[in-house]
Amino acid sequence: MVSEVCVLSSSSSLAAELDEALADEKVVFEPVMSGESAVKRASCGCSSAIVVDESPPDLSTAALLRALQGSPLGRHALVILMSSKDSEIDRVIAFELGADDFIAKPIGIRELSLRLAAVLRRHQNERRRNETLQVGPFVIDSGQERVTFRGEPLALTSVEFRLLEYLARSPGQVHDRRVLLERVWRWCDPNDERAVASRTVDTHVKRLREKLGAASELVETIRGVGYRLRLAS
Repeated sequence: MVSEVCVLSSSSSLAAELDEALADEKVVFEPVMSGESAVKRASCGCSSAIVVDESPPDLSTAALLRALQGSPLGRHALVILMSSKDSEIDRVIAFELGADDFIAKPIGIRELSLRLAAVLRRHQNERRRNETLQVGPFVIDSGQERVTFRGEPLALTSVEFRLLEYLARSPGQVHDRRVLLERVWRWCDPNDERAVASRTVDTHVKRLREKLGAASELVETIRGVGYRLRLAS
C-alpha cells in the first residue's frame, strides 16, 4: 500500500526532491501550500503524515496541530516539523504541541529523506501490529490506536495514545520522565535540562488525565521520579 505524505511548503520543489530520493519506497509526497489543505488531506485519511517545512501562511503551527488533534483521522497523522530554530526549548515546544519528530534546518536532501523514511517505516510497522491489550478498565488496540475505558472510547491524540500504551504495558512500574521522553517521544538529548525536558511529559500527562475524568488518579505521580499506571487491587 502506497502512503501519501503532505509536504507543507511555499514551494513544490521539496516534495519533488523527496519523491525522487525515495522513489523505491512505497510513499508519495504531495505538495500543499496551506495549513488548511494539509489538515483536510489528513482528516479525510488521504495523508498519513505531514512534513511542515515552514509555518503555513493561513494557520500557525500550533493551530494546525490543534486542528489535526480535533479530527478522528487527522489525530493519527504523523507530524514532522522542520525549523531553523534548534534550541532545546524550540524542540520541547514542538513536542508539547503534538509533533512526532523535529528536524533542524539546514539539512541536505539525502539526510532528510533517510530520516523521513526511517520515521515512516517505524510508524507503518507499529500500525501493522494487531495486538489488543487489556489492562484493568482499558482495552488498547495498538494497530488502530484506539482505546476504550470501561467500555467507552477515549479520544486520544497519537502522543497521548503512545503514553498510555507505554504505561499500560507495565502497570504499577514507575517510569522516569527521561525514560518516557526516550520511549514515547523517541527523543534523547543528554545535554537537556531536567526542568525543561520534564515539562513536555507533564503537559501530556495532564491532558491524558483530563480525558480520564474522575479516573484521572489512575495515572499516578511519583514525586521527584515520574509516573505510573495504578490499577485498583
